[in-house]
Amino acid sequence: MTDQNDTPDTDTSEAPSRNPAKLGLVALVVAALVGGGWYLYSQGKLPGLGGKPPAAAASTPAGAAGTRPADVRPEEGLRVLAEVNGKTITAEEVAPATINGLDRAVAVDRYVTRLLAAEAASELYPDAAKAAKAAAEREVLANLYLQRRRAELLQEVTDKDIDQFYKDQVKDADYASYKLNYYLTQDDIDAATMERNIAANDAEAKAKFKPVPAEGDGFIPLAQTPYGLGQLVASAKAGDYLRAVRVRDGFLILHIEQVRPGKKPAQTKEIKEEIRGLIAQRRFNDELLERREKAQIKLKL
Repeated sequence: MTDQNDTPDTDTSEAPSRNPAKLGLVALVVAALVGGGWYLYSQGKLPGLGGKPPAAAASTPAGAAGTRPADVRPEEGLRVLAEVNGKTITAEEVAPATINGLDRAVAVDRYVTRLLAAEAASELYPDAAKAAKAAAEREVLANLYLQRRRAELLQEVTDKDIDQFYKDQVKDADYASYKLNYYLTQDDIDAATMERNIAANDAEAKAKFKPVPAEGDGFIPLAQTPYGLGQLVASAKAGDYLRAVRVRDGFLILHIEQVRPGKKPAQTKEIKEEIRGLIAQRRFNDELLERREKAQIKLKL
């Protein structure tokens, strides 16, 4: 069971592949961290350090959580632009405004007012200010770690690492395309009955399956598998019927009618950079996971 909703749709005739982008996000992210996910990553379906940023990112205000203005180097960000009551204002602090086109002098002047307001908050509301400082500090430091460590890990990835990843992870099978049929029901008992009938090779039961809509000759890549179930499809072979899976609209059974072999792309410069980003992201995730495993975490919800 991979996908649950409170109110499944009651129209069983609607083809499940009409909204794979919304339904498959979680499965696509998981796929990026195993073999089949390379196809999705290389096609720009997944975020990563090596690929081009999505169009929406261009409009994200510089300095938002998890970002850093591209043209402010670490050493440049530490340069002091002003002092107010003994406190410094650095290029890093005004960078979000200057990156968006504001004159540096104007940005610094505005930040002076912000600094004075912060001092006033500390004087008038010391307890609330202390809590706010702690929260802001953690956010800033977390972003600092994300930005700097990712950059370091990118530099640490060698050509040998990239070649090995390409050899081990980028498979021709990841570029195969599939002709699929589906059976969708809101009744779990009906789904279980269908599974038993299929196992018994019931022709009447198999006749109830409908083709997954696809353009052209009816074949689709893994990235377009209904409800993001590409990994399940990739693990099956032609002729297989998958077990019923709980999805947003009910219970889905997929039938792999045909599999068309694919061919992985040549190791171009662009693909090498995408692989570099994916390797760095994996190492970063592993590093964070190791820190979590060593940490003493007590939830008090």
